[in-house]
Amino acid sequence: MRRIDAIYHLPSITDESHLRRTWKYTKKTITKKQRAWVHYMLAVWGRVNRGDDSPAGAVNVIGRLMIRSQWSQDKSDQICRVVTTLHDEEGLRGEELYRRARDLVIPQSSISNIIALAKESDDAAFVERVLCKTINRDSPVRDVAIKQYCERKCPQDIARLINYHTGLDVQAARRRVVWCSNILDAEMFYALKREMENEFSQMAA
Repeated sequence: MRRIDAIYHLPSITDESHLRRTWKYTKKTITKKQRAWVHYMLAVWGRVNRGDDSPAGAVNVIGRLMIRSQWSQDKSDQICRVVTTLHDEEGLRGEELYRRARDLVIPQSSISNIIALAKESDDAAFVERVLCKTINRDSPVRDVAIKQYCERKCPQDIARLINYHTGLDVQAARRRVVWCSNILDAEMFYALKREMENEFSQMAA
């Protein structure tokens, strides 16, 4: 029998707190910048897992560099600024864009530089590993992540799917998708940050 997508169980969820309790996600708070950082990370994961072999854009390169740099607001802003400049003003794309940006934002003498030599597929595998450890595979939160980043569906598209299969009003469905996204972002921010700190500390030992 075909597995029913987890998002189709969302109509039974009454609010975000109910969703957290059901799947045992504690309430976590992150800033707008931290949320953007997670989105860049997940964009790398989604691109590789959907089999996209088109030249990597600025968003993907930003994500790859953020995966390979310890979190800080200043570093995040620097990566965005450098990649956007190289992409928009110098017209760099793909691996050339990644290498040039990497050379500018990650000092060659740092531990980060060693990790930054990883392939894009390695970066995606890193995010996948953290996602699997953090988000229950049967959770609608994971289902939303897959649909949003791997299948490239926007929240409204996912809401329409829920509406089509369950009859739940589209706006009510969209609210539930947003709840899932909020939980995904917060859970993945802290999990990725913790995993990256572990990697850096092991390499420094």
